Amino acid sequence: MRLSVSAALLLIAGTAAGGAALVNCSAAEEEPALSDEEINGANNAMGLRLVYDEATGRVNATVRSRIRATDKLVLRVRRGRLSMDSQRELDCSELPEAPHLAPREDAPTKFVYQGPEVDRSLLASVYTQEWIDGNITPQMIERLSREGADAIVEACILRDGAARARLQTSLQYAWDQADPNLSSGIGERSLRPLGADAGAGEDGGEEGDGGAPRPVRAGNPIRSMEKYAELCVRELGEIPFFKKLGPGKYETFDCRDFTGSSGPIDGVEGAMIPTSVSDDNGRENTPNECNDRRVNRYNCYDKCDKPEWLFQSCEPGPTVSTAKNDKGTHWTLLCRSTQSEGEETAESLKKTKRFNDIAMIGHNPITGKTCFFQNKIFSGTDGARVTHPADLEKSRHVWDEPKGYCMGCHSAEAFIHTPWIDGAIRRDGTPIVPKMGAHADFEISWNGSPYSVVNRKAQARGRVGGGSWDMPKQIVSEEADACLSCHRIGAGQGMRRFPMWAVGEEGLDKFPSGTSGPLEPKLTNWAKRFENSHWMPPRLSGITEETWPQSKYAKAVAHIRKCAENAAAEGCLFEDIPEAP
Repeated sequence: MRLSVSAALLLIAGTAAGGAALVNCSAAEEEPALSDEEINGANNAMGLRLVYDEATGRVNATVRSRIRATDKLVLRVRRGRLSMDSQRELDCSELPEAPHLAPREDAPTKFVYQGPEVDRSLLASVYTQEWIDGNITPQMIERLSREGADAIVEACILRDGAARARLQTSLQYAWDQADPNLSSGIGERSLRPLGADAGAGEDGGEEGDGGAPRPVRAGNPIRSMEKYAELCVRELGEIPFFKKLGPGKYETFDCRDFTGSSGPIDGVEGAMIPTSVSDDNGRENTPNECNDRRVNRYNCYDKCDKPEWLFQSCEPGPTVSTAKNDKGTHWTLLCRSTQSEGEETAESLKKTKRFNDIAMIGHNPITGKTCFFQNKIFSGTDGARVTHPADLEKSRHVWDEPKGYCMGCHSAEAFIHTPWIDGAIRRDGTPIVPKMGAHADFEISWNGSPYSVVNRKAQARGRVGGGSWDMPKQIVSEEADACLSCHRIGAGQGMRRFPMWAVGEEGLDKFPSGTSGPLEPKLTNWAKRFENSHWMPPRLSGITEETWPQSKYAKAVAHIRKCAENAAAEGCLFEDIPEAP
């Protein structure tokens, strides 16, 4: 039957009182179309969430409202690899159905679906101490590639076989969802990136309006990188490498080209860290072919002029980037352990965008607050698309769960300097990595400056990441004053090597494996010359190879070595490093 326009208008007017009922009835019969973003991810329109219940050892799913009787909620927990695309590629038909639990008396409107008991092995990181120490074997790499680095929880709501909601995340994120202090995100913040040492910018760092989500709070262990990074952003300000698109959503960053996914970013500087091989007379003769290629050792050449200290390695191609935000926080992003497809040469390693080791530091020199971020080593290797660690959908494409072992080397300050990394320079000729005496925010001799890792004590209490979150003490012995008059020296693993290497001596660890190994065999003869091997003090002021042993610096290093061997030795004094209030 067709109605005239006037008749239709009369019908509408005549049913105004019952209009709402008619509209609701019509809406119930129609199948509203959902966009890709409404179906996929943590902000799905169905309100699907995944929560790990530590008490029962199960992952449960919750939804905002009761789903239809003909709908199915399916859920699975497994080991695998989370990536930029894995959520959209998830085949929901492979997941088992989760039963609906009867409502609790204290929560009658909460709709919960019971998932499986979680294998306890999934709660532990795949990155054991062997990975952390760098004792990485080809078998370990092969197993990681086969099984994946992530403990994955995934669920879908299916209607007539089609997904109405699809959510895939990490077990750690589901664990954090059980904590009411962590189950809501930070408010939106605007950010204008600044030059490396610029002043405060306009329009930056403000909290969102009253309708924004409640800020995540510190004090409890935070197990997921997404939530830990949210807290870091709250404490330190935004990370300028990543343009913000919305709550929990960011562009990616290319750490080879130093650009965001939509183009260059104001205030970001980056450079490749040079690697050279010189002859005995100092003439550079760096080969294009690798003569000692060991991927697990970040290596290409058997010797070079300035080896990388962490793994005593010589590789072409690593990069480092820096930027400062409007809260005064300095951020650095290091991409190393280069690996290219096909034949590997120095030139191919300088062009590759695959990095087996990607790490980032945010540090505010005024408050001392610091955050460390580490990728899924040999898994989250996409240097062309480095993700913001707080991105709800993309973080785990690159980043691992929070880890505390960084403080073993970064024991005195957030940023470590070596001849290797200081080879990467800004346009003004200063090092890319913020350095005292080179950049205004970092004063020489400010040994009372605060230094703390965000939420460290709570992370230590929860043994997040499976390792230690202890902050080493600093040496304060008077006998070490020749060095301490300029900078702190922290205890920990770095103290066993770095002070000695800075003056051309070998460290305490002599076994050529992992992070503990000798540096001297990796040095060219040119690098071993006194004026090249004695990187500290910055000015030798007339000290020669013959007079060095009698210098105050040599005596200070000898004392530091003694205390590194035995902290209880005579004259060895240590104090806590001041932490932020």
